Amino acid sequence: MSDRPLVARTSLPWIIFLGLFAVASSAIAQPTPRDQPRTPRAGTGTIRGRVVRADTGEPLRRVQVHIDEWSAKDQSGPTSTMTDAQGRYELAQLSAGTYHLKATRGGFVEVGYGQRRPFERGRPVEVAEGALLENIDFAMPLGGVVTGRVVDEMGEAVAQASVSLLRRRYVDGERQLVGQNGSSTDDRGEFRIFGVPPGEYLMVARLETMEFGSRDRLRYVATYYPGTPIGNEAQRVTVAAGQEVSSIVIALARASTATVRGVVRASGHTPVSPFTFITAREIGGARADGQMAMATAATDGSFNLAGLLPGTYIVEARSMSEKEFASREVVIDGSDVAGMSLTLSEGATARGRIVFDTETPPEDLRPSQVFLGATLLDHQSGGMGTTGGPPVPRDDWSFELHGLRGRGFIRAGSPTEDWHMKRVRREGVDVTDTPLDFSSDIDNIEIQLTKRVITVSGSVTNDRNAVALDATVIVFADDDGKWGPHSRFIESARPDQHGQFKIRGLPPGKYVAIAVEYLEPGDERDPDLLSDWRRHGTSVTLSEGETRALDLKLSGS
Repeated sequence: MSDRPLVARTSLPWIIFLGLFAVASSAIAQPTPRDQPRTPRAGTGTIRGRVVRADTGEPLRRVQVHIDEWSAKDQSGPTSTMTDAQGRYELAQLSAGTYHLKATRGGFVEVGYGQRRPFERGRPVEVAEGALLENIDFAMPLGGVVTGRVVDEMGEAVAQASVSLLRRRYVDGERQLVGQNGSSTDDRGEFRIFGVPPGEYLMVARLETMEFGSRDRLRYVATYYPGTPIGNEAQRVTVAAGQEVSSIVIALARASTATVRGVVRASGHTPVSPFTFITAREIGGARADGQMAMATAATDGSFNLAGLLPGTYIVEARSMSEKEFASREVVIDGSDVAGMSLTLSEGATARGRIVFDTETPPEDLRPSQVFLGATLLDHQSGGMGTTGGPPVPRDDWSFELHGLRGRGFIRAGSPTEDWHMKRVRREGVDVTDTPLDFSSDIDNIEIQLTKRVITVSGSVTNDRNAVALDATVIVFADDDGKWGPHSRFIESARPDQHGQFKIRGLPPGKYVAIAVEYLEPGDERDPDLLSDWRRHGTSVTLSEGETRALDLKLSGS
């Protein structure tokens, strides 16, 4: 199962928009030869294992076993393979490092290595140079199936409606409805969603249309099963492992909606691009998955965003290249909104330099191996980070980050475990954990990297003193003022194939460590859980560069 959430407000037309953006961006911003990362040398490690059905133990062929992309950045060998008729697979030429493996096959629930329950993260696999790891096995549960129909108010079939299963997860500091699986209806209005992990879901159907000036007020709106536009009134659907839930009928609701009319202007004296896209996305409200409307600007920059239910929205305009962006917040109370003006801008630029806590720049790290970025906090930032080519420092370790908006943090990192970000300064003041204002350009940023990295490692045992492989370790700041969705002071890990966990890169300070049996990704940042864990966890003080061995008891065992 992927632990990357797909926010439920994403819809088919928006995916088409993103595809157009990607094509344009790839044509505009290509990395220079210096920016290309060095080609990693072929490794000598090998992972072997077998994939079977969880219910019967029978081998599964044609299962794709792959290395999660974010753990394969320094990997030159193959990153995926298929199982044979006996369910066996092999990944060879692996460089030494930590890997996260996943197994995928249609009709089954995608699982990570060591994952035994829905929605939890898999366990890492530690590979030494020249090591041969065998019996790295997967047991894949058969996915559930949800079938049904989408109809209109007359009971007639609705074709090409999108249908999604939603779950509440802790994302970006709040509980949000997140899409887990989805499908679309055929000409008979029928849908079939397969590979569903066991769990409890809400269901939503949408009939999305591209808006090119329509002014209809009565529209089909996003509708929750069995037929309400309000998520809090939805009926829940429970899916057991391998179960088929059928005869679901979602009757699309019609509601009176409002339209936002306005004009988007280009920066300077340039004309508006013929492919400038306008969106309105809801923030908060009873429909916590977020309503969305989309349109394209006319040649004179005018736009109409129709079909909006009452709520608070962020209206965004993006050029096709995504280099220019504008946004405004608007409250819809049921009446149309006219006269909105959006002026595109390339955003702010942050300039600075990478420095080190050593006397001279290191010989084992090159500028192309350091990646820069910004974590943006405001709704009106559009969730966009930097634009343009790969954000890496120049040869003299100076850098520029473009396309910044709103407020946020500047961060730097490297795929190697040797170097971590120590602090960020602006004109000598530590701003590592202080949001910066990107309403205008920022100069004199100094990002310091260090090799004096804190490492916390150890094992987890249960009440019988046996190694607990099915555990997640969370280490978090004792000070609740350092909690938050983007805090550097919260990290989690699962034990590897040897039962050992490792967490690196925490800043110095006072922490609490705890091991829990089950945790969904993101929940480690939920302040309600952190408050409870603080009462039951183990206190630990970590100093710069310290390596701390920490053996924990499974909480509640």
